[in-house]
Amino acid sequence: MTEARQYPQRDLRRMLVVLAAIDTIDDATLVKIARYTGIDKKRVITLIEKSQSQAGVVIQKTGSVYTIESWGPVIRRTGARMALAGELDPPECRAPAGRGANE
Repeated sequence: MTEARQYPQRDLRRMLVVLAAIDTIDDATLVKIARYTGIDKKRVITLIEKSQSQAGVVIQKTGSVYTIESWGPVIRRTGARMALAGELDPPECRAPAGRGANE
């Protein structure tokens, strides 16, 4: 397995990495997700729960295997995969010069 990009604590991209790992790994168990992302199992569970409650992601757990049934209205699959690959690091994710976040 390829190692996922590491992000600081409380960084939204950590949730995206967990979701992309679920989407990428065959038979994505908690142990496989934690190993792949480098995020401890307890935190992986918390991030999965937050993705469901805060972003409307629908995650099915069958036995010990997690699958994403729906990405919900907020998170895009391509964005999560970009986080997994480390492609959402500045300056790529910054707004263009002269454009504020509220425009």
